[in-house]
Amino acid sequence: MKISLLGLIAVFASCAPTVSETSRVPVSVKKSNDVSLVDRIYRDLNSYRAASGKSHLRTHSGLDAIAQKHCDYLANNIGSGGLTMKSINHKGFEGRSLAARQAYRISTIGENIVTSTDHSSKNLLRLLINSKDHNYTMLSDWTYVGVGTAYTPSGLVISTQIFGTSESFSHLEMSNRFNRVR
Repeated sequence: MKISLLGLIAVFASCAPTVSETSRVPVSVKKSNDVSLVDRIYRDLNSYRAASGKSHLRTHSGLDAIAQKHCDYLANNIGSGGLTMKSINHKGFEGRSLAARQAYRISTIGENIVTSTDHSSKNLLRLLINSKDHNYTMLSDWTYVGVGTAYTPSGLVISTQIFGTSESFSHLEMSNRFNRVR
């Protein structure tokens, strides 16, 4: 039913008259944290972890701030310097990790970044679940999570999740993710 309804919407949308670029007037462009979306991402992430037998993650305002800053950077720079939806990646992770380590004594760090034109938290989570590496990060043993979101003028939502523990480990989860046995 859902797929049929989406197909029907797509058919109706394709029948709509086209509007020239010069006559489009943006009503509102959000480039900052959408608190309600962030709250839904936290809730859905913890529900998914609970269903997978994993512990509840606590929010961390410092990790939230780092994740939000990264989302804002991506949203503000998309379309410039070669940054496109397809090229959004974990560049700068080491700096975000170092900031979390120094400011908040978070010693093990992991990160997920997701983009979509569908702004629902369930869709964002589904995209991460369907990626083996991102899913592994979500289900790893963490204590905290920070979440940020930002919107681009073209309607893309960008969300960053930064996971952390304050236990004493000497490695970064990002490098560990790619070195594990698959």
